Amino acid sequence: MPRIVKVDENGVAAELGFEQGDEILGFDGHPYEDVLDYVFYDGAEKFTINARTKDGELVDCEVEKLPEESIGVEFDDEGQLVPIRCRNKCVFCFVDQLPKGMRKTLYVKDDDYRLSFVSGNYVTLTNVFDKEMERIIRLRLSPLYISVHCFDRKRKTEMIANPEGAKLFDKMKVLAAHGIVMHTQIVLCKGLNDGDILAETLTELAKLRPQVASVAIVPVGLTGHRDGLRELQAIDKETARKVIAQVEEFDKEQGGSFAYCSDEFYLKAELPLPPFESYGDFSQIENGVGLVRSFEREVEESLSGLEISDKKGEVAFITGQSFKGQLKKCLDKVQPYFPNCRFRIADIYNDWFGRSITVAGLITATDIMAQAKDMPAYTVIPSTMLREFTHTFLDGVSVEELAAKLNTNIIISASGADLVRAAKEATE
Repeated sequence: MPRIVKVDENGVAAELGFEQGDEILGFDGHPYEDVLDYVFYDGAEKFTINARTKDGELVDCEVEKLPEESIGVEFDDEGQLVPIRCRNKCVFCFVDQLPKGMRKTLYVKDDDYRLSFVSGNYVTLTNVFDKEMERIIRLRLSPLYISVHCFDRKRKTEMIANPEGAKLFDKMKVLAAHGIVMHTQIVLCKGLNDGDILAETLTELAKLRPQVASVAIVPVGLTGHRDGLRELQAIDKETARKVIAQVEEFDKEQGGSFAYCSDEFYLKAELPLPPFESYGDFSQIENGVGLVRSFEREVEESLSGLEISDKKGEVAFITGQSFKGQLKKCLDKVQPYFPNCRFRIADIYNDWFGRSITVAGLITATDIMAQAKDMPAYTVIPSTMLREFTHTFLDGVSVEELAAKLNTNIIISASGADLVRAAKEATE
């Protein structure tokens, strides 16, 4: 059980006499499982803290407070979130397609409903049973992000190699009945869950609205490291166009802002992206839905009222193959404000994972160093190339190491506004 290492003198716990070394056993008779218990009750108004003092005495403390008042304690490492491992063997799993020799942590598959709530990770709920369902509902862990893939029970079991996956919609119906909001995704595999199966899946998801708030359809990602894995077909231009037409028609029937194809589908189909307004609250942007339109809008807003700079400079922008055309359009809008600044696009082929992978987020520093030559003083990379909360690429190379190798100053871009920021820095 988590042991208290610090008590805020202005918090509720201090008023109740809690001290460093005391243990929190649970709340309202429910055993303490992890930090989500504390987060939930920290925002509650009336509850009981079940605890053991550092002297071994068991105590139950009744609490009545305002929602904004904090319990006010810090714990040791006990009770922190340790990711729950995935129990599936999905035919499209990206982790199974990683090349050998990468960091061990990259080969760890999680399927954790808690990380779905905390970080927006997509989960299958195959390791969520009655106890976990009760906890999700009791702690109101909403929204959750659910990997659906298909409604058909037999096909679902085939796709994820776990019979528990066939029960997904039963679980979703229970969660929906208790007000849990869900954003969903379908990884589309040609010949497996497209066509009529996709139509059925979308229809069944729509029946759970408004608790099922959105569904994103994303193309399966296939690397060059699929030896021994089931043969899958890449999403080609024709297939992408069929899926887009099907999903857009369905979404129109639903009144819009429900079913979306990811930007990658439109790029593969060589079709114009939907307008900015069609993406609603951009709830699926982490799935690459509306990312391009959002990026374009950020560029436009950053240029509003900007004075023209006549200073000279040069800056390179590193990206993958799929985004280079969109990036050029954005830079064409920025260029008139920096007429004497040279913009270069360094579009990198993905040799690390295989050239069928074209998104910028999976470009490694190794491929950049092999392909990017004679870089200018300033170089921009998208933040999606880096592991979350780090300055490290997927191949373990740091931003600092890349900058030294290319002899350039690297600017990390997290939004369209950073394109304009980079032009300003290059011309200062």
